[in-house]
Amino acid sequence: MSLRSGVTCLLKALLAFSFCVTCVYSQSYASPGLKIRMTEQAFKTCIDKMVMDRVFVTENQIQLPDETDSAKTPLGTVFYNITDIQVTGFVKPVYNVAITAGRLDLTLLNTSFTIHGNWNYDYRQLNFSDSGSVNISVAVYSLNVSIVAALDPPTARPSLKVDHCSNIIGKVTLALNGGASWFHYLFLAGTFLESVGRKAQAKICGFAKSFFETETSVLAALYPLQRDVGDDGLVIDLRPVDVPKFDDGYVEFLLNGTVFDKDDPQKFPMQAGPFPEDDEPSNQDPVSILVSEYVLSSYAYAIFGRRSLQQHSITRSSLPAPMDSFLNTTCSDETFCMGKVSPQISAQFPNADLELTVIIHPPPVIVILPGFQMAATASVGVRARLPDTSLVTVFDVRLNVTSSASVSFDNGGEGGGKRRGLRVDVTRLLTDVTLVANSTVGEIPTKVLSEAFDSLTEQYLMPKLKAATKNGFQVPLPESIELKNPALSVLKNRLLITTDIEAL
Repeated sequence: MSLRSGVTCLLKALLAFSFCVTCVYSQSYASPGLKIRMTEQAFKTCIDKMVMDRVFVTENQIQLPDETDSAKTPLGTVFYNITDIQVTGFVKPVYNVAITAGRLDLTLLNTSFTIHGNWNYDYRQLNFSDSGSVNISVAVYSLNVSIVAALDPPTARPSLKVDHCSNIIGKVTLALNGGASWFHYLFLAGTFLESVGRKAQAKICGFAKSFFETETSVLAALYPLQRDVGDDGLVIDLRPVDVPKFDDGYVEFLLNGTVFDKDDPQKFPMQAGPFPEDDEPSNQDPVSILVSEYVLSSYAYAIFGRRSLQQHSITRSSLPAPMDSFLNTTCSDETFCMGKVSPQISAQFPNADLELTVIIHPPPVIVILPGFQMAATASVGVRARLPDTSLVTVFDVRLNVTSSASVSFDNGGEGGGKRRGLRVDVTRLLTDVTLVANSTVGEIPTKVLSEAFDSLTEQYLMPKLKAATKNGFQVPLPESIELKNPALSVLKNRLLITTDIEAL
């Protein structure tokens, strides 16, 4: 594998591991929903596993462009062509990654590569030419590349720029085969090797610079701007709100974080608020992920935006036992029904069944106090289905719904996997009736209705919420990354996930 190919593979892995943050950036957002910080050591660990152990030990033959040039020899100037050039070997380098304020320094040490090709040469002054094959080995003592993040104004895309590059070439060896190679090698070896060494030294940095400054956007396009966060069609927007930040010992990424339904991408009508200025993850944790209320509110909005949760028609047949008699206006002493909650309903509409039309008004709002709560507003139309099958208005109400939940982190068992992520378990639902309108049965105390709707939501809405959130909120990390000893902290207005990592 060529040095260019090796460096290319290394940089591809850097992009992949960076949670796709150098992907196409097409829109500006005021604040991020996700803040991800990775220490220098965590970054290096993943490079080692994702690249060094998988790429540099792989034997691939890489085709390079033909080379045409000349060199001075004791016999005069020789003009030569090397064709069908293939890189046939690459030695795994010793390397180091250092992240400092504003830059990332990448150093590769003690590596080498070998190439094979067909060659022909011509001493025009002597009217003599020959051909054969050539094998060249080049030792590279060091390659140092300093990289800075930038923003391309015309396209508003983040990019990586080479701020500095240098390399030191070591020994170059040459083996000629075919024709009178044994004789011509005596005259070609010194000058030809010097020429090869100078050109290799000049081109290695050119390869690195070309990759960073012209190929980054192409590679970034290979990675999605969104990733699944569950098995139910929800995805998270991973577009960056700013360029990656390099600082002393860590790299930080600020991502949009909006969750939406890919089959029904309704626009979330809120903006992320800024993280507190002193809200800085500790560099003692290899990876820190801050998740704001904004991300979770967009998650709730996407769930409730679906018709199965946003609008409900509740009839007697849709209620589970023993709640199936709840909507009756007349019931026996052994059962509980709305006729007992409000005797005037029973008196005016005896032996009828109530039917409810519930509309939950988005967006529901997630509040982390550090407790975990969700608040939403709903409108409920209450109608009576009379014995003659006609439908008449009873009253309309407006109510607030507040749910409490516990949140935990599930690493998905040994080896991580797709199930890892946040688990939300709804533990309680409370309703508060704030308005009764269009009543045909007179005044009904709001407290009485609130208690009645508490029973209804507990039996009807709670199971639906549990089903909607059972898949959890998956952390958008590459599948090749395993989390080691993850921990979840519930802070005010945000969640903090800290973890060590290991590349599989």
